[in-house]
Amino acid sequence: MELQVRIAYETAEMLEELKEYYQKQSGINFTKGAVLTKAILDTYDDWKEIDWSKTLSLPIKITKEYNLNSGSLRPKFQLEDNLDSKIDELRTIIKQSVDARSVTIGAAIKFVLRQVIYEIQSDDSNSIENVVNNTLDDYLSKELSDQMKEILKEYTDELLTKFELNDLL
Repeated sequence: MELQVRIAYETAEMLEELKEYYQKQSGINFTKGAVLTKAILDTYDDWKEIDWSKTLSLPIKITKEYNLNSGSLRPKFQLEDNLDSKIDELRTIIKQSVDARSVTIGAAIKFVLRQVIYEIQSDDSNSIENVVNNTLDDYLSKELSDQMKEILKEYTDELLTKFELNDLL
């Protein structure tokens, strides 16, 4: 099934962010259609339990600035045929949850992408690597000598390498 839809700039950024994350995790290239398919299938079992009325206010971070063109705001997705009914189901669930008259496909995509990114970033924020790096950043923001900052960076790199070698990351 081919789907072309108008999406907001923020949605296009989230699509790119998620595409980059999936590619980094799997080591393979993803099309935008594959990203959307994965996002829908990854959240499908939880749709009825998610409080969609809070989804748009979930704190997410877009990690970099993406160079988006006008075509990015009107993407064409190649999706599996069975996703058509799932997208309609998602629109209905969101419509009921946010008490709206209707929910466009573009809005449903925005909701699901934001939900997935929030879940990924919430899981990642509690990782050992993030805790160590955040602690390092806290120390580096203090007034320390350049030599001390280099020692802290080297120590952190060595610590993370040992964690990784011992399968603790």
